[in-house]
Amino acid sequence: MATKTRVTRRPHMQSTSHALAMPLLRAVRNDGVVEDISEGDLYRYTRHRWVYNESRRLSERYLKFDLGQLLKAAVAGISSEGARYCVKVLKYKEGLNNKAYLLTMDNGAEVFARLPNPCAGPSFYTTASEVATRKFLHDVLDIPTPRTIAWSADRNNPVGAEYIIEEKAPAKPLGKLWQDWDEWPMKDRFTIIEQIVEIERKLTSTRFAKSGCIYFREDIPNSDALVTNPPLCSSILEREGSQEFVEAMAENETKFIQAHARPRMNYARSLTEPESPDEMLDLLDRYLQLAPAMVPQPSDDTHAPTLWHPDLHLDNVFVDPESKQITRVIDWQSAAVLPFFYQCGIPTMFKHQGPVSEDMTVWPKRPENYHNLEQDEKLMIDSLIGSECLNKYYLAITHNKNPRNWAGPTAARRRTNTTHTHCPEHLCPDAGPCPVSFNEQEMALYAHEEENRSYVSEILTLFRKNWRLLPDGSIESARFEEIQNELTQMREAFIGAADNEEDRLLAEKLWPYQDATDNCS
Repeated sequence: MATKTRVTRRPHMQSTSHALAMPLLRAVRNDGVVEDISEGDLYRYTRHRWVYNESRRLSERYLKFDLGQLLKAAVAGISSEGARYCVKVLKYKEGLNNKAYLLTMDNGAEVFARLPNPCAGPSFYTTASEVATRKFLHDVLDIPTPRTIAWSADRNNPVGAEYIIEEKAPAKPLGKLWQDWDEWPMKDRFTIIEQIVEIERKLTSTRFAKSGCIYFREDIPNSDALVTNPPLCSSILEREGSQEFVEAMAENETKFIQAHARPRMNYARSLTEPESPDEMLDLLDRYLQLAPAMVPQPSDDTHAPTLWHPDLHLDNVFVDPESKQITRVIDWQSAAVLPFFYQCGIPTMFKHQGPVSEDMTVWPKRPENYHNLEQDEKLMIDSLIGSECLNKYYLAITHNKNPRNWAGPTAARRRTNTTHTHCPEHLCPDAGPCPVSFNEQEMALYAHEEENRSYVSEILTLFRKNWRLLPDGSIESARFEEIQNELTQMREAFIGAADNEEDRLLAEKLWPYQDATDNCS
């Protein structure tokens, strides 16, 4: 991993007239329609609007850069293939953390440019780690990731922003194919599941010496060498234990609070008394006392630091529609090597929204009166059965082909259930009595806050279920006015239901869809 794959920038291979010509600028709208845009639209976030804190959210996603220099870097990266200049820039539908552009050259070649928004993560480290991680995945684990053509993690480069220029992923994102049950019957979906499980098997078969992120050596000069250990020896577990990882998260929060926190209003608890940073520090101290109970037993094979995809969903998997073979797995931004129990689980694209039996001999089936039901009821039943079968097949293949990933979620579920019903002395027999307790006043205050927050949770759930409004307030731009009208009516009803002036003030403060101030939550 000592050799960096950064591409040396070649002289710009286009004439002066071409350099002065602006390529065609277009964008893909949320409904899939492609439209002409201005250069300013390239830099702005346009996919969503926010019903609260909008100016802050948009500023976190505004990225101004030198378009000409970005195109120069892209042309230089593939000039050996005959490209001389860029003729079209197509802005893709944005994710929350990155700008994405498809660049078409004069010879028809296409490359993809991704630029992280200011909110994507720590500058330099986020981009540098993603490039190195993808090279490790491709070269060492033989996992299909996009080929990097050129990149820079230094925002002081001529482009004026961090960027990754990569090949256009061949084939199509699975999200565009998965909904068609005629073209993708269950046997083809099972084929995709088998390929995903094989990719996960490659990840779980490689255990690292320490937790952290992967970088090229020259990007982090004083770092340790990348060390993997198949299998991981016990001495490494002793030196880099999972409990230390759990404790480090709390210690990091403690340092941040001590340096930056100040009293704030928590209206779910009190309309008059601010919440003190010392209270949070006390809770973190109790968390640290309970840390031994939060870590699975070493025999569960869940401790070893393991690399994992941070967000494996349908649009991050590209598939050839004809062969049904996965061609690329994209979006490894913020992928990290962490104790396996902390990140293992069922990919969201296979996860059934309901209970799934772990008994592999029992599979869902249609009810006896299925043929007497209305067509829409049949479609709903078939959809639910299909979803549960995909989840169950994933579990079955994982159990047979990747037992380590099977053990991870199973141990985590077992551990969680035990944690909720017993004190640490039952979880850690050698740890002695439970080190944490809460007095009656603390429990009463917690119950009061929990009751108030339950009202807020009901509102958030209502709008997410009926209007697809996420808790962070983001909504597709075309539906912004519609949602604002619904929110206005619901807010009036929520506040109007108060019995007295104090409850009315509480309802006004608890309403979740309003701009936050610096001294409240």
